[in-house]
Amino acid sequence: MKKLFISFLIFLNFAALAEVMPYYINSLKRNGIGFTSVQSPLVMRRTPSDEGEILETLNFDYTGSASCLVNKTRCSIDEVFSAYSENKKIALLTTLDVSENWSMVCFNQIERPVCGWVDEKLNNRYYNWGDFLNIFGRKYGLYLFKDLQKSDKVLYAGHMKQTNTTGSIELPKRITPWLVQGNWVLVKVNDFNNQLKTGWLNYRDDRGKLKVFVKFD
Repeated sequence: MKKLFISFLIFLNFAALAEVMPYYINSLKRNGIGFTSVQSPLVMRRTPSDEGEILETLNFDYTGSASCLVNKTRCSIDEVFSAYSENKKIALLTTLDVSENWSMVCFNQIERPVCGWVDEKLNNRYYNWGDFLNIFGRKYGLYLFKDLQKSDKVLYAGHMKQTNTTGSIELPKRITPWLVQGNWVLVKVNDFNNQLKTGWLNYRDDRGKLKVFVKFD
């Protein structure tokens, strides 16, 4: 019975690690200009060129292994990815820069910073904030980070805090983005009492830290 219980705990931990999502403002250790959706094997180069020195080769899969290899060193997926969904087949890395068909990406929480250029011609795709929220957010919806202040949940009539407020987000069933303007996103919110609200939400602070994320899980 004890062995069965231990095996069950291992299974729970294993299953939990198969999905990596940020739920707090500081979950994403590095701020950037968006995200790059990456495919395995992922080759990271020192310069944005096919001749650039290979810095790392990242191998991962969506079979529930919940781990990946970085130059033959096994790392957990929560060390590497900003977000990872086995169910949706999504693996995201923070993007720091772009150059033509190349994106400079960075691993999220691994102790030694690992950043390099990846080729978008190899099924890796960069999304700026507007594209990320519009494309994925409209499909899956958004969620608020758990440690937001009440002031972070206020909806405004325009994309600045000097405009009138239109309400606040309380226990939302679904948050759907409609338009992105700078650090603001126009959202439609279905609240727990089926009340529909619309307004502009400040989704990213002045330091570049996100307050919302796409609901992949």
